[in-house]
Amino acid sequence: MKRRMLVLGVGAVVALVVLLVLGQLGFPVPFVLAWMILVVGVVLACRQEFIEVGPVWPPEKPSRTSRGSEVSRLAWAINTRTGVAGHVVVRRVQSVLRRRLALRGLDLDDPTQHARIDVLLGEGVRDALHRREVRSTDIEIVLDAIDRIPNDTEETG
Repeated sequence: MKRRMLVLGVGAVVALVVLLVLGQLGFPVPFVLAWMILVVGVVLACRQEFIEVGPVWPPEKPSRTSRGSEVSRLAWAINTRTGVAGHVVVRRVQSVLRRRLALRGLDLDDPTQHARIDVLLGEGVRDALHRREVRSTDIEIVLDAIDRIPNDTEETG
């Protein structure tokens, strides 16, 4: 409230000074007052919001943030021309294989368990992810082997 009174007081003083200066320069006082009123009206009109700023009807549809899915990132990590799988795919498949083997009490990195893992997955499946260039066919072989690993529910049911 005090700030508003201060602004009004300063504005009145500035208006009076402008009126006196322009009056001394030869402008008629009613002419200067009319222009001052016009300028104050334009300034007030520009500050006023004539259009409702609230929500627009009908409301806009909520925008979904588009982010790449894990599947699309994995799909782009395989070179379709050469068939070589990128490191992202290889790491993801290795982590899935490690989790499935861990459920059976096996560790992919333990050399003493390699024979048991080869019996469970099949010969050469374990080595398919450790080649210099892992191809999409190697990924398919490993994923098929992962699917063949029986779950605990399959064994008891």
